[in-house]
Amino acid sequence: MHLRLAALFASCVLVSSWAQARTTHVVRHGQTLGGIALEYRTTVRELVAANPRLKSRPLRAGQSIVIPGHDEVDPKHGKGSGATKAAGEKGSRWSGKPKHPGVVHLSRLATTEDAIVTVRDRSGRVPKAAHPVFARMLRAKGGPTHAIDARLIALVGIVSDHFGGRRLEVISGYRPYSPKQHTAHSNHNIGHAMDFRVIGVPNEVVRDFCRSLRNVGVGYYPNSVFVHLDARHESAFWVDFSRPGEPPRYGEGGVDPDEGASDVSDDNPLVGKLGAEPSDDAKPVAATGEGSKTAPSGAASEAPVPPANDSPTVDPANN
Repeated sequence: MHLRLAALFASCVLVSSWAQARTTHVVRHGQTLGGIALEYRTTVRELVAANPRLKSRPLRAGQSIVIPGHDEVDPKHGKGSGATKAAGEKGSRWSGKPKHPGVVHLSRLATTEDAIVTVRDRSGRVPKAAHPVFARMLRAKGGPTHAIDARLIALVGIVSDHFGGRRLEVISGYRPYSPKQHTAHSNHNIGHAMDFRVIGVPNEVVRDFCRSLRNVGVGYYPNSVFVHLDARHESAFWVDFSRPGEPPRYGEGGVDPDEGASDVSDDNPLVGKLGAEPSDDAKPVAATGEGSKTAPSGAASEAPVPPANDSPTVDPANN
């Protein structure tokens, strides 16, 4: 009897401690309300409403603030109401079973090119025929191409399958090194990164799913229209508040940020295209050339493609 009471008391303490950790946040040095809001998937307005003193007093390191919408989460099942539940419902709304698993529909914002390419064959590997298609669709401004990392191709396939095979619009892929770039060693320079959006899906939802993948870099750009995804040894996440053509303005997030589509500058005609969300009504049109259609079952392959939420087996160089 005493053992049961002790176990019950311990479980109550554990749940209470867990709930307290979820409902309050201790401000760290250099944090902003905007960054904290992004971290907990809420808004500055909701934070201020839950913490009226923030209206007249600035944030200070060590201060505890209440996080709205995180007070009814079940620690046993990871379910609840408020922001956590809303985020889950928001993500499930956009996911779906693809009609053709392992087949990616890419479009290129700069040229309006389309390509339908198989990224996973029957043995679960990336077909060799997929590489020239990705190299072409992710080529740099002006035409330079680079081999695209097999693991990045596999990751793109996972993202495509998760969102039901929706069209992925490439904003930027390979970019040759430039002394003017803000990140000295960008994964864009070696074909390990892609800036993109999933047509018809909010970038916040794409961002959250990409962060569930292993050993990836994910960048979120609230003032632009894309999500950054790269293949690396250890996962990283960052938020960049800059606009197209501006230097990075990092908020909350992890370390080792990569560079976004800084080549889309203010004097580039692409900037005019970035504001509008394209329609997904048009039917995919297969591009001509090797690898643009489903590869035959006997096609040569490389780089196994894992199931969703697991990492492909080919490790790229660090950023």
